[in-house]
Amino acid sequence: MSSRRWTLLLAVALLALILRLIYIAQISNAPFFDLRLGDAKAYHEWALRIVSGDWLGKDVFYQAPLYPYFLAVVYKVFGDGPTMVRFVQAIIGAGSCVLLAAAGMALFGEWGIVAGVLLAIYPPAIFLDGLLEKSALVTFFMTALLFLLSVRPFRSRELIAGFVLGLLSLTRENALLLALPITLWFVIGDRPRTVWRPAALFIAGCALALLPIAARNYAVGHEFHLSTSQFGPNFYIGNNPQARGVYDPLVSGHGNADDERDDATRLAETDTGRTLSPREVSAYWTARALEFIRTQPLAWLGLLGRKLALTVNAAEIADTESQHVYAEWSWLLRALTPPGFGVIFCLAAFGTVATAHDWRRLWFLHAIALTYTVSIVLFYVFARYRFPLVPLLMLFAAGGLASWRAASMSIATHRWAVVTAIVAGVITFLPLVNTRVERLAHYVNIANTLAANPKRWDQAEGFFDKALAIAPESPAAHYGIGMLLAQKHQPADAIAHYRIAVEGWPDNVGLRLNFALALAASGDNAAAAQQVEIAKTLNSGRR
Repeated sequence: MSSRRWTLLLAVALLALILRLIYIAQISNAPFFDLRLGDAKAYHEWALRIVSGDWLGKDVFYQAPLYPYFLAVVYKVFGDGPTMVRFVQAIIGAGSCVLLAAAGMALFGEWGIVAGVLLAIYPPAIFLDGLLEKSALVTFFMTALLFLLSVRPFRSRELIAGFVLGLLSLTRENALLLALPITLWFVIGDRPRTVWRPAALFIAGCALALLPIAARNYAVGHEFHLSTSQFGPNFYIGNNPQARGVYDPLVSGHGNADDERDDATRLAETDTGRTLSPREVSAYWTARALEFIRTQPLAWLGLLGRKLALTVNAAEIADTESQHVYAEWSWLLRALTPPGFGVIFCLAAFGTVATAHDWRRLWFLHAIALTYTVSIVLFYVFARYRFPLVPLLMLFAAGGLASWRAASMSIATHRWAVVTAIVAGVITFLPLVNTRVERLAHYVNIANTLAANPKRWDQAEGFFDKALAIAPESPAAHYGIGMLLAQKHQPADAIAHYRIAVEGWPDNVGLRLNFALALAASGDNAAAAQQVEIAKTLNSGRR
């Protein structure tokens, strides 16, 4: 590689790192900077157990295991503060931008560096690199894989690429499906030939990463799982008669990983009337999902169509933490908002047509993008779940710009590329998602976490107020503030909020029990007993 290209890559690294460090500095003033919400809390506790010496664990993995072990190493070296974790992830994020830039230059010449620049300034990438969860590792492994597939072959490339895909699958399990198109690429490449050795090395590299996890799962759980045992519940959540294409917990009001695992096991065991192993629990929920697909094929096809539309929609569908909430504390994130997913999708559509003449060399990118899209649509859609698609889209965008700059497109191709980009714009900017709902959920998550600390009750109440300003009838917000007021020994005020929450969440057992406690504290024992009976009925009737 020439010195000029090394200079350009260094510039990409500095740009990406500086932006991420500025962002971290800005959000450090946010009241929730030190909080670990949802999966972040589970990963933190898991990492602490590893640091304390519990390296093996006791159960079959339910969540992808690599990130907690990464956290444990960071904790061991730097301590368990959130600032250092974010700083390390900022460096990893800058590395991802360099890898994507290098892949772009290998495919499209110097203008291919645009892919890395786009990732450096892409607001969701900056946001995800700053979260206390695994997205920074996912992006790094994805860009590393694309780099390895894009550069000229070198010794052990296939083995390393397989190992990287294995690591990616230990952070994002559905990425394992990418083994199919990549193996095919190593077999036939860009010429009609058959070469099995590269494919065999690739599969061996993948096995090197996954088999130790499978052996560990078998040792502790006596079942074979390459990574985790959550396929069935996740497949059912994305494919059932009530599915909306996004994450809806098995039990209303439950959403974290521990709840999901416990609920999946309890509901399956209640329905079957026996104790089930992790494999049997997964098989139970898989069978439920397949039954829906078999008995309601048209409804399922419609659901797939909705999930595909959500996958390419410009909106960033949050789960626990919302980019929009973080942007309230970061002018940088607000300023960079325009080059969001919708713009990248349109640029990628342009680039896909512009580079169509070079399909023999680039078909592996198309195959990987299509396969990963299928892996999303088969389950459900979140912004961070679909994020591995973004580096691929940025490569196509860079390819389109390189073709345009080189004036290698015919007039007809240029027109088709523009038309395709316009059509993509119409599709991606369809108003399918209300981002206010994502902000609402994040406000409630923050408030509930703050409410656990009596010294931060005032901050918690402020975030509940923010949530209620968005959605005055939100059952989650009223439930949360009701619990806070109960902790402050204000049962009468808590009851008022519980009454509103029950109207929106009539089947929430925890809400009913807390409502009963508040009623008992206010002296209304008869009403409290009634709520307890309703809770018992709901709990016994769950399937």
